[in-house]
Parts: sequence; C-alpha cells; structure tokens
Amino acid sequence: MTVIIFIIMLSILVLVHEFGHFIIAKLNGIRVEEFGMGLPPKLVSVKRGETAYSINLLPFGGFVKLTGEETTISSTNDPRSFASKSVGQRAAVLLAGVVMNVMLALVLFYAYFLLNNFKTSQMPLFFDHKFTFGNAKVYGTLVADVVPGYPAEKAGIKPGEIIVTVDNIEVKDVAGLREAIKNKEGKELTVVTENIGNPDFSDGFRSVTLVPQLSEEGVTSLGVYLTDTAVISYDSFLERVFVGPLHSYNVLSYSIGGMANILGVSIEEKSVEPLSQSVAGPVGIFRIVDTIVDIGGRRAVLVMLDFMGLMSLSLAFLNVMPFPALDGGRLLFVVIEGIAGRRINPKIEMLVHQVGMMFLLGLLVLITIKDLFI
Repeated sequence: MTVIIFIIMLSILVLVHEFGHFIIAKLNGIRVEEFGMGLPPKLVSVKRGETAYSINLLPFGGFVKLTGEETTISSTNDPRSFASKSVGQRAAVLLAGVVMNVMLALVLFYAYFLLNNFKTSQMPLFFDHKFTFGNAKVYGTLVADVVPGYPAEKAGIKPGEIIVTVDNIEVKDVAGLREAIKNKEGKELTVVTENIGNPDFSDGFRSVTLVPQLSEEGVTSLGVYLTDTAVISYDSFLERVFVGPLHSYNVLSYSIGGMANILGVSIEEKSVEPLSQSVAGPVGIFRIVDTIVDIGGRRAVLVMLDFMGLMSLSLAFLNVMPFPALDGGRLLFVVIEGIAGRRINPKIEMLVHQVGMMFLLGLLVLITIKDLFI
C-alpha cells in the first residue's frame, strides 16, 4: 500500500508541474512533441494532433518534450519552437510548472484545514520562529522519542503526543516537566497528553497513569525526549478565506529560516553533517509516507494532505531557484538575455545545464546513500 501511495503522490506532484509547462506552451504556439506519464522506456503512446501522449515503464512523475527546448541555432529558426519565442513567452512557460505546484499546494492546504477545523497538527520547532499569520500556540513538550523500558513507553505514550499536565500541573517546557515529577519516583502520576486529529483521543486529549523512575544518571524520569512545537490556528473569517496562501507563506518562511539556521550551524561547526541530516531524497520521503500510512484512518488522510501540500510547495521553491538545469536556472538565462538584448551562446547554455544536471544527479545519489545506510 505504501508503495502505491508513494507513486501516486510523486506522480501527482510532478504531472501537475509538467502540465503547467504543457498548457502554457500550447497557448503560446510552441509545439509539444510529447507529454509522458512516468519515465522511459515507453510502454504505449498515442498521437493526438502534433503531440504524442505516452505511458512509460517507470511510474515516477512525467515529462514534457518541447520543440527547441534544447536551444540550438537551428531551433531558433523554427517559429513553433521554444527557442524562437520571445523572452516573455519563454519565461511564462518556465514559470508555469512552479505556479501549478503553488496552486496545488493551496488546494491541498484548503482541504486539510477544512477537515481539521482550521488548525494545524503539531509542527516541530527546531529554532525560534514567529509565524506571520494565524495564532500560533507554542508548546515545549512534544514527545520526540521515548526510551524503551521506561514509564512513558509502558504507559503507551508515543512520539507525536504533547504532554499537557502532570497531576493537574500544566507543563510548558522541559524544565516544567522536571519540576512536576521531581522527587516523585515510585509514585503514581496522572499524565494528560494531546494528539490533535487522533480519533483515539477524546477531543484530542487522553489521560494515562504511570510511575516515574530514576534514570541511569539518578534523575527522576518518564523516559521521554521533548522538543518545542507549535499549533497554528486560523480563527478569523478572512484568515479562513485565505488560509491556503497564508499557511503557505508561514510554512515557506519557516522552511527558509530553518535552512538558513542549519547552514549557519554547518558553517560554524565546519561540518556538512547538520545540513545533510536536514535533507531527504526519494528513500527518505518513502519512509515518511510509510509512517503516515501506518497512522491509518482519518488522521492519516489529514497528515497526507498536509505533507503533499508541503511537498508541492517545496517542489515549486526548489525549481524556481536559479541553479543550472532547474526551471529557475533556465529562467535566469532568459532574464539575462532580456537585459542584455541578445541571446547567450546556445552551446555555453547547454553545457552549463548539463553540468548542473550532473551535479544534481550526484547529489541525489549521495542523499539516497545517506537515507539508506546512515
């Protein structure tokens, strides 16, 4: 089941992106030679008009092949080729995939918030961040992990739950939890946890009974690792009307800030480890999907909608970056042409994109190895 859902998710994200290129190319009179579902080798192909629509063996995403996409001198002489079109037309085609991914993210976020009473599930906070829109309630007691054999695990507390109170004492952070259980080893305590969207929790909350014990360091412990988290709610009428773009901005600004923070740590420590641990390739994404599928029920649907929205937004952001071989890299050449008033040598542009593609493929291989073996 996980494999099927993973393939469907990636296919939707990529096909929506490619459909953006396809439709804008058609509208601008560019010849679309092929629109493919999946990646070659080709299984079946049907030609309608001047475009071949194909289904390919590898069920991941898709592609659009435009006449003159790989710029050559001869391609600029064909009035139906991508290379012959104006700067504005080529820019529109290149940006269309990004725009479609943003639109898909908005739709997915709208669906998610409609089904989740216009509030997020727990969002781990790995650095101090103020969200621009919505009402963010910050907790310091999200269970990131539990220690095997300790009271929390025995009581059934799982990663993803928020510890709210201990014996009716509100817990807001790690220090508060330590104070609430201080000198209470061997004594029975009632712990209330929250897990928004979990159907097993009454109104999102549940109560468990456990007995703290001394850790190996001689400290009273429940056996949990905690991290900060935020739950954002969109409460006003206007916030709910525009929840798609508002939440997209919140998520994107947090993600960019997070990457900048991680990059700073990597530079400070003179190590790529913090940066490498923050990225995931296909294997890492598959594992996330597998975790979501294991949740099951309505909550799994909610988490998947949220995750797909984030993935679509991330795909848009990644593709618009001005790096060779990406849409943003190709767009940069078009912008330079528009400013300079003349086209950059096609051979140089092609070489730059080929080098960029080799770098990206190499990076993908390294990330995959990391996800598999490290």
